[in-house]
Amino acid sequence: MFLSVENIATLTSQKFISREAFAKNYPVYPKHGDVLMTRIGDIGTSNVVETDDKLAFYVSLALLKPFDVDSYYLDKSLQSPSAKEELYRRTLHIAFPKKINKNQIAEVMLPIPRSRQEQEQIGALFRDLDSLITLHQRKYCGVASWMLGVALVRLGSESDGAFGEMKHVLR
Repeated sequence: MFLSVENIATLTSQKFISREAFAKNYPVYPKHGDVLMTRIGDIGTSNVVETDDKLAFYVSLALLKPFDVDSYYLDKSLQSPSAKEELYRRTLHIAFPKKINKNQIAEVMLPIPRSRQEQEQIGALFRDLDSLITLHQRKYCGVASWMLGVALVRLGSESDGAFGEMKHVLR
């Protein structure tokens, strides 16, 4: 699979490269627990790799291989205001599109608890919060879709009035 900035949210893509091209161009590639972060155009959006599949990626993504830090803690700490500010300061805003060089990403200072257990607890807390938010968003979208469907059914049953012309378009 071949990933780019537009795939950061899901880390899935319909783009692929050959096994030969992968072997030649990706001696180092994302593995389970690594973090990918956007570095060109959109700066600093990150996600944890949760697969063992071989993933190729475009230069618009930076591969972060966590050493002695929990992947989920690293991912969420990159979203903190202080990390965003540091990434912003190190970004080349005169480039088009704007970008941050890989060596500048390595210079970003992040507060990291000494205890691996604390890192894991913080990472898990934010991962659970994200899941809960996603669940509620899906529920809200389901309710909104249902309401739109009811409105369209009612609209279609109107024989005249403000929406009289619209029902012919919707059929």
